[in-house]
Amino acid sequence: MNLKFLQIGAMTLGAWALGIGIASASPIYVESVPAPMSKVMPELQKSLVQHHFQVVLHVDILKMLRAKQDKLHLPNLDKPGFNDVQTLVFCNPFFYNQLLNSHWQSATACPLTLMVYSRGGESYIAYSERVALTKGTPALGVAKKIDQAVIGALSSLPGSKPVTQ
Repeated sequence: MNLKFLQIGAMTLGAWALGIGIASASPIYVESVPAPMSKVMPELQKSLVQHHFQVVLHVDILKMLRAKQDKLHLPNLDKPGFNDVQTLVFCNPFFYNQLLNSHWQSATACPLTLMVYSRGGESYIAYSERVALTKGTPALGVAKKIDQAVIGALSSLPGSKPVTQ
C-alpha cells in the first residue's frame, strides 16, 4: 500500500513540476502598466531608445481595422474590448549583426515587435521572446541578450510589472 502511495505521489509531483516548467517557459513575455495607451506609448518609445533600440514603425492596429471593418467584415472584431491596440517595430543593428554572424537563418528574429493592448486605465505589452526562435542554434546566446535588453526596457516603465501566464 505504501509503495502505491509513493508511486502516485511521485507521479503527481512530476506532473506538477512539468506544468510549472511549461508555464514558466512561455515564449510570450507580458508586462502590465497602470496607464492608458496615450501615456504608455511615449514612455515605451523613450525606454526602447534608452536601451539602444530604434523604433522603425508604429502602427495603430485596432484603429486601422475599425476603419476598414465595412470592407473586411471581421467577425467579433475586438471581442476582448480593448480601447486601443498598437504595435511597434524596432531594432538594434548590433544585435542583428550578431544574429547574422552566429547563425544567419536566425537573423529572421529581427526586426523585433511589441504589441501594446490598452483597456480602461491599464495597458499590456506583449513581446515574443527570441530565445524561442533560436533554440538549438548558435544564435541562442545572442537571443538571450536581446530578450534581456527588451525586457529591461519594458520593466523600466513606471509602475510596470510582469504578468504571469
